[in-house]
Amino acid sequence: MVLKSLKQKSRNFIFKSFDNMESDNPAKIIFSRFPLPDENFPAGNQKSVLDSGAFRTLDDSPESRESLVDHIIENMISNIANNRIDYERFFNECVEKIEDLVYDGHDIKSADDFFRHLPDEASFTIAQEAYAYAKEADQFIASSDKKK
Repeated sequence: MVLKSLKQKSRNFIFKSFDNMESDNPAKIIFSRFPLPDENFPAGNQKSVLDSGAFRTLDDSPESRESLVDHIIENMISNIANNRIDYERFFNECVEKIEDLVYDGHDIKSADDFFRHLPDEASFTIAQEAYAYAKEADQFIASSDKKK
């Protein structure tokens, strides 16, 4: 079997947000690499209820059970928040540079510039779009014929 690539993503990504594509010189995000399919850049670490003091000190008292329930709810909320994507980490690990983006007199050239100078909503929106693009799979086809 021979794998043949049908479509490989370009490392130069032109985002659509904020009418960027309408510009005469649209800004580009240049990727150094794309994330692996199982790479997701979580904002925090997941916590386990089993490792908590509330679980270890559990007894038959109503206070102990109530404490455990409160701790489980706290952990669920924390884990949901931690499951968010850390876009700054994603940019630092996967983006080589940014071209043709200027905001408020600042040339935005690096991930550091991107998150330091752009307003939070703008950096979030653009980073979210870049992440979705980066996570798109390349499409491959297989051929059973081997060419020599």
